[in-house]
Amino acid sequence: MISISSNSMKQTLHQYLMQYRSVFKKRSFDIFYWLIMGILCTEEVRFIQFVYDSFIKKHTDKVLNSIYYFLSYSKFPIEALTTITVSIALSLIPEKLRQNTLFITIDDTLQAKYGAKFDCYVKHFDHTKKNGTKYLNGHCFVSVVLNIPLYYQDKAKYLSIPIGYRLYSKEQNKLEMASQIIKYIMPQLEMFQVILLCDSWYSKGAILDTVKEFDNLEIVAAVRHDTAMYDLPPASTGGKGRPRKKGRKLNAREFSYSKIGEYYVAEKKVMANLFEKPIYVTVTTTDIKPFSSIRVFISSINPDEIKTINTALNTKGALNDQNEDECTSKTLTTYRMRWNIEVMFYQHKFFWSFGNYMVRNKAAIERYVNLLFVAYTFACLLPFMDKRYEKYQFKSPQLIKRAVGVQITKELIFDSFVLSFESAKIYSTIKESVQGFLNKDWVA
Repeated sequence: MISISSNSMKQTLHQYLMQYRSVFKKRSFDIFYWLIMGILCTEEVRFIQFVYDSFIKKHTDKVLNSIYYFLSYSKFPIEALTTITVSIALSLIPEKLRQNTLFITIDDTLQAKYGAKFDCYVKHFDHTKKNGTKYLNGHCFVSVVLNIPLYYQDKAKYLSIPIGYRLYSKEQNKLEMASQIIKYIMPQLEMFQVILLCDSWYSKGAILDTVKEFDNLEIVAAVRHDTAMYDLPPASTGGKGRPRKKGRKLNAREFSYSKIGEYYVAEKKVMANLFEKPIYVTVTTTDIKPFSSIRVFISSINPDEIKTINTALNTKGALNDQNEDECTSKTLTTYRMRWNIEVMFYQHKFFWSFGNYMVRNKAAIERYVNLLFVAYTFACLLPFMDKRYEKYQFKSPQLIKRAVGVQITKELIFDSFVLSFESAKIYSTIKESVQGFLNKDWVA
């Protein structure tokens, strides 16, 4: 497990970001460091120039054009940031939890932009809009989140961290974009059982092909309610001809349902056109007779083989936070973890200034949002790397961001104060006194 500890929060942040050093040249890394620090120390990142004017310019001699050049033209690969973030996250998993399942969640989110001069600016259908037009002008981002098990209050609990954003363009569909990110990180996860979580839009095409490509990758996903399902193939009679691959076509109405909370739930092992092997299907409905509000979920793995026994999946769907009835379907309990990516989108947009990028080209936009996830991930992981921040474990990343920002600001003020007394005889006495005060106040 990585352990980062320093009397200075600036040094702690620098030590953490040094793990990304191989991605950048020397000057680029320096800008990377100050941008991440600026994101953490600025309450609201209104736009890049705002971060520069309110923070970076005050503490460095860098010019604004160097920031824009770094985002638009520097040649650091975003995929390398993803790989290093995954490596950091995996190093934090305790040895006793390495047998637990890891979860990858994929989804996309829309970001409205006002002005047609941005690259990849198009009109998107927004299915979340309930009033007015259901179309939105702006950008669509595909995101991949990794969920890792960590100890919290002597129990295992899953922490969700973003590992990559990609800006959608018409040159490539979203399924292929998500598939590329998954393929890029799967070699790092070869020693784990990995389950992919997604909604019904992603459970097809390139995503299913990716699941079939890796032996340790399975999928738990929602699918269309009219997905064709078949009984298991009948036993071979030894007669002539090719044996049947599927049994009779099934009607979900005929399944055996039991009442779980507000829903009727049925589970069955079936064949489908999605996979050549049998899959496990879970069907839910609010009322059996009209058979309304149907939702269908699939699992390519036997739910009993998912290695999360006595492990909290998340705050909304923790296995040991649910009553006995709600825990009878492990497929549904596992699928609940997908909600964490929606929470993350909300946090990024309302507290981390996700949409406040004022750069136009595709490369710069992608780099900005991925630098944002590096800062966000640091805030999430810091309490597990530094014992002085243990009280923030599984707390809101916004609280950690504020605590980190306040401490770094104090240290920068102290540095400026010391510089003004460098030629004075009382320099060392003042430095020791103020430094002692900052150390006592660090995590207060």
